Amino acid sequence: MSSKQLFDLLPSQLKNFFKKYPPSIQYATESTSTHAINANPFLPNKHPVTGCYHEPKYSLRRMSDLYKLASLYGVQGLLPPRNKMFFEEKYANKKMMKGVLLPKGHKHELMHDEKMAKMAEAIRNADKYIMEVKGSKFRRRLERKKEEDRTTWF
Repeated sequence: MSSKQLFDLLPSQLKNFFKKYPPSIQYATESTSTHAINANPFLPNKHPVTGCYHEPKYSLRRMSDLYKLASLYGVQGLLPPRNKMFFEEKYANKKMMKGVLLPKGHKHELMHDEKMAKMAEAIRNADKYIMEVKGSKFRRRLERKKEEDRTTWF
């Protein structure tokens, strides 16, 4: 098939774009003069007389539609360069957020191990703490209880 027949197979939106901006021109990757032949229609360009920047000829939404359509037909390489990434490029180079990779957790989750260790220590030393508060009467009662719990042969 000739290139003319392949061009006719493209949707009208892409045909109109390639008629206005032929792929044979190497378009600029950054802002240039609005009167320049290689002025990129996806980027804002500066007017040489007034020095004001003109909005891009194609908005981000229209540019996105063109790139999606061109990727379906495999001609996205013929479109002018853009400053936004789309599709696989966007997700292949994406850096994960720090909180997603290494979540910090909630305060109660962070303190859980320390709290459990403190509780275990307190349970081990519970009798000692109670003896300090209640005094010798409780100590004697504990000693009696230990004597009763101890098994004897007779």
